[in-house]
Amino acid sequence: MGKSVTPAGFSIGGWCGINPGGDPFGEAVRNIGTDEFLDVLGKTAIKRVSFHDRDLWPDDAAPGLVTEVIGHTKQHCSKAGLEIYNFTSNNFSNPCFRSGAFSSPFPQVRAAAIVKGCNAVDHANEFGAKHVIWWGGREGSDGAYEQDPGLGLARYMQGLKICVRYGVEKGYKLIHTVEPKVYEPRLLALYAGTGASAASAIRHHFSEPAFAGKVLVNPEYPQHVMMLNLDPVFELGQLMEEGMLAPFIHFGGQIAGRMDCDLPPGFGSNVYTDFMIVLTLNRRGWKGVVEFDCRPPRTTTSVQGLSGFLNAAVGYWRMLEDKVAAYFADAKIAELEGALMAAEDSTVGGLLTASSVTKGVGQLRANFKGFAAAAEVNTDVIEAYQRRVMSIITGTAK
Repeated sequence: MGKSVTPAGFSIGGWCGINPGGDPFGEAVRNIGTDEFLDVLGKTAIKRVSFHDRDLWPDDAAPGLVTEVIGHTKQHCSKAGLEIYNFTSNNFSNPCFRSGAFSSPFPQVRAAAIVKGCNAVDHANEFGAKHVIWWGGREGSDGAYEQDPGLGLARYMQGLKICVRYGVEKGYKLIHTVEPKVYEPRLLALYAGTGASAASAIRHHFSEPAFAGKVLVNPEYPQHVMMLNLDPVFELGQLMEEGMLAPFIHFGGQIAGRMDCDLPPGFGSNVYTDFMIVLTLNRRGWKGVVEFDCRPPRTTTSVQGLSGFLNAAVGYWRMLEDKVAAYFADAKIAELEGALMAAEDSTVGGLLTASSVTKGVGQLRANFKGFAAAAEVNTDVIEAYQRRVMSIITGTAK
């Protein structure tokens, strides 16, 4: 496990910067165009930006217009000192996707999603993006269970696989990522809705060697996990352990148990959990990019407010990195970790590699001192560890 902090690079979704701040009960409160947003972004520490196709042109835009917009956007990003990092197909806003996109029960809709998805793969390559994000915002059900859920998931993965194969055959050097979310905007559930289930689906449907490392999971923490009171740190640990984490994560703020808030980082969130996200990444030597997928609250209406939001997002993550660096340097933490991360003894540690597990278990039984002896283990160290971590986060460690 690592003992140093690698400062993350930063990106942000362009859709966050141009979001007008409207909601189902209120009209837009901001009118910040793409060029103006890029100018503001270029003056911050966030040096990467990502786009949906629909952020930049209508779904039915003529090829000439698309080419023109791509050229203009690349030029403006270059002028502002920005790299176009990710590109993604918006397969959820168009009314034709109301029943799903790749997973829709209707073949005509699935065909439309594949056409739009392959177009996005072409555009990602034209932009020089590194990844294509696939967020299945309509890939699910509102509660009717209108198709077998296993079939719905298979259709989702099959549509995605066509788009991935299309890019591979064209020679594009792109990594594709599935962004899981448990529900919303579909009201019941979305297929591959957690990091674990998305990773499982990818391993099953992209098992061929040609896809190795080309389809990964980009989680959104804490929003897409804590909206159902699940834990992002456990999910992150599993994705890293299994080699399924994308080179970037999405990050923002979330009030637990609510629909997707996309609040600024730290707003509504559990700072202990946010700290543990950063600690888990750095323990394992992660050298990726944090892409903010969140937006200013509706009460922020000006360009100055947008600038403040962007700088504060960076500041919150850097604060967490500083706390993790203090954690790694803390002698008391090192002592507590020594008690909590003790190596297996030779009998237990060698069981899975032994020529005979049965023989090994026999030896384990012979050495077993009883459950009462096991209960004598001093587990107070767990609370002591949590208290010490909290003192580091709050700056009260002595």
